[in-house]
Order: sequence, then C-alpha cells, then structure tokens
Amino acid sequence: MNLMSLLRVSMFAVWLVATASPEATSTAPPILTPDAIYLRSVAAMKAAPIPAYVAFRETVSGRNFRMACTKDGMSLTLHHGDSSGTFHVYVRTSDGSAISQNIADAKAPICSGALLIPAGSEISALGAPQATASAQPHDASSDLNGPKIIGSVRVNSVRDYHIDLVGHETLDANDVYHLHLRAYRNPEMHPLTDLFVDQTTFLVREVRGEASAHAIVGSGRVAGIVDFDRVGDFWLIKREHFEAAANALLVHARMSADIEASNMSTPSDLPGITFPTVRPSPSAAPSRSP
Repeated sequence: MNLMSLLRVSMFAVWLVATASPEATSTAPPILTPDAIYLRSVAAMKAAPIPAYVAFRETVSGRNFRMACTKDGMSLTLHHGDSSGTFHVYVRTSDGSAISQNIADAKAPICSGALLIPAGSEISALGAPQATASAQPHDASSDLNGPKIIGSVRVNSVRDYHIDLVGHETLDANDVYHLHLRAYRNPEMHPLTDLFVDQTTFLVREVRGEASAHAIVGSGRVAGIVDFDRVGDFWLIKREHFEAAANALLVHARMSADIEASNMSTPSDLPGITFPTVRPSPSAAPSRSP
C-alpha cells in the first residue's frame, strides 16, 4: 500500500468515527463558572416582566400551627395539631399589598396580606450582584497628563455568597444547574443555600434557604423551599414549603407548612378590590430653628 492509499484509509477511518459519534460533530455548550451562572440568573429574573396584579386560590396545610387572618395581616403561630385553609387572594405587585378571603367561611372577614406573594421586585433580586470595577470613556483633552480611555470595562462579582456548582440535574423534567450558596457573612441576612437555575432561560426554578438564631436560653431555625413556574408571560412563585423549630429551656416546638397557588391569573386591573392603605413609616419631626 502506497502513501496515498494509506492516507485515504486514515481519512475514511476518521470520517467513520465522526459520523458514528454525535459528540464529535456537536458543538459543546459554553462552560460557565458558578458565579457566572448566578449572575445570569439574577439578570434573567430581573428582566422577567412583572404583572400589575395576581389573583389566585391559596391552599395552606401543615402541622402544629394556627392561622390568624385579620385586618392587620395573615400569620402563622405555633399550635399543636393539624391545620388547613383555602383563600381567594388578590395581590398588587407594585407594593406587595394583598387581601385574602376565606373560601370555606363566607362570613369570615377579609384580611390584609397573604402567606404567598407570587411576584415583585424584591423576589427577583435574589441577592443583587455587585459591580466591583468600572471605567467609562472620557475626553482626554481635559486631562493632558493622563492616558486617554477609549473603551469601558465593567466587572461583576457576587457580593454576599461563595457559590459552588453541585452539578447538572433534572427538576420537574427541566434541565437545571444546581448551585450551592454559602454566605460570606451574616447568614441570617443572606439565607439562600441552593438555587436550581434553568439551563436554557437561566430563570430560577427553585430556591432553598435556611436561617437560625441562638440566644442564651434558646434557639430557633427556619428553612424553606420556593418553586417558580410560568403563568402566561410571567414567571411567578407557585409553591412554598416552610419548616420552623424553636427550643427554649424545656420547651421544644416544631411546625411545617405547605402553601400552593392555583387558578392563577394576571389581570391588568381589579375593579371592586380595595387594598389596604400602606402605612407611612415613622419619621422624626423636623427640627425648628429658634
């Protein structure tokens, strides 16, 4: 076999491998660092549109709590036994105002607030990224002794968390990045522990968090899971799960709650619905000059 024939055989063998193996012809997705995935997820969540109003049916169930629904708001307090309830909920996302109406008890008063707030600017922040370096172009004629800047550079970094990529996983039949977060400082102020980020849209599909507090005579812990899903053109919270524990001397208490939204709609207006007036925050009276 001459050199040309050997070359043809080698080329044919390479062609066989290339056509038989999909990996050889496919384009590999870009490799992203954990910080890059997180920053892209924050950008995607902030860019997602927010509806003016959300109306839905709220179902609450769990153990060892009692629901209180009054004009001052809705809350859960520790109480032995099972508890459940269903409510018609209406939310104004511009300020988070909400009202809830007990479905099972038509005579129950309409209360201010809701246990599940499906959308809002605070929800989309997820611990905002920090711009650590920025340089903007300027006219060097005003600075004869300095170099002329002809471009701009902006570097983003994650301010509050150290982030690791746990792996590529599947969540509700969707491919996601699983990120694990550890707060650099003040974990009670930065409670996120895990994000599950959609690999296509970079929208967050699930958030997990945990916070704890310790005192001389007691301690407490709260953990939660929040799930997002699409409703029409919007990316909204649809499910929440919370667990709380408290220990103080001889007292030990545990509670858990599951909250789910169904029949969700995003109307542009809610005629006939009156939201509670937002109370102004207290401020010091202005001083008067003598």
